[in-house]
Amino acid sequence: MIAALFLSASLTFTATATGVGKGTPLEFVFADRTTDRDYETMFLLDEPVADFCRRLECAGLPRGMPTDAASCRLWPVGCPLSFSPSLDKYVETSLPDDLPVAPPVYTGGLRDKKGNPIAATEMPSSVFSVYTLAQSPIVHDGIFEQGRVYGCHLAAMELKKGTKVTFTVTWNAEEMPRHLDVTVASTNAAEVLSLLRKESENRELDVTVAFDPEMMVSEARAAALALSRIDSHRIKLNGRADGSLFYRAFVPESEWTNRAMRLVQPFELTVSSKKETLVFIDEDWSVEGDDPKLTPKEIPFADVAKYPKTDTCFVFVASSERLKRIMESVNRVKGTSINNWYVFPEPGL
Repeated sequence: MIAALFLSASLTFTATATGVGKGTPLEFVFADRTTDRDYETMFLLDEPVADFCRRLECAGLPRGMPTDAASCRLWPVGCPLSFSPSLDKYVETSLPDDLPVAPPVYTGGLRDKKGNPIAATEMPSSVFSVYTLAQSPIVHDGIFEQGRVYGCHLAAMELKKGTKVTFTVTWNAEEMPRHLDVTVASTNAAEVLSLLRKESENRELDVTVAFDPEMMVSEARAAALALSRIDSHRIKLNGRADGSLFYRAFVPESEWTNRAMRLVQPFELTVSSKKETLVFIDEDWSVEGDDPKLTPKEIPFADVAKYPKTDTCFVFVASSERLKRIMESVNRVKGTSINNWYVFPEPGL
């Protein structure tokens, strides 16, 4: 009991109503006073967002981790928050059936090199975004794409512009998700899955998965399929370990191999035990019709930076190939624009 009381804490702050009308679609519950989105925000903080975050953390609120697509952190991670008065009084929420109602969590938001919230200097200067926004120190605990939740959060009342409201935000640091690093090998996949399920029974997890470089592509794909079934707000599979690919790299959609069906053309890397080739696909939109003419062109690895139009690369490789062979090729283009990798087993290689 003493420990629980020590870990529970709160902070009081004030915010000013923007004056949006009842039923206005909201993108932000709270924003910094510098925002240019007050027309879709319920309240503006009465203090700078940097000061607000500093006070929260000084009061004992642990900083979590925002999303970052480039590093494959797709789930926001943070300690759950409660507000008094309840935000339901001011924001009416109605989500699609397949999206869960989730509490707000404190990620701390993206920071600049000095550790300051970028929301202090970059629009929309969000403090609490109703969609998953990396800059926002507070977001809902889940993956909520902006387009999917637009119009799902409405102003529940019209507060006269300038009305001040005092809020108390409360948290329990013991509810912060636990971080785990795990390595999946050909001999322990079942044990890793069992461990994650057990560890998640009493606490949410933030998990970074590494793949043993001695695994074959077929083994990594089987493990990734199993991981995809437990990837959730309870067991958040986030990021890629050094020397590994993100687990979703091994479970791409098979139809993506059809060049004509792609919205954007990725690089294509073919890897075999004897050689590797890197292909850029040129799109000529000057031809007649609605679709471009696609011309594959083999390019040197050193020229990847000359083609900045895509951040994705498809890797075609034999099912029996070891992951370490793939990573030898991947490492040759590190530091370029490529962040997303997808591995396709290719018969005959």
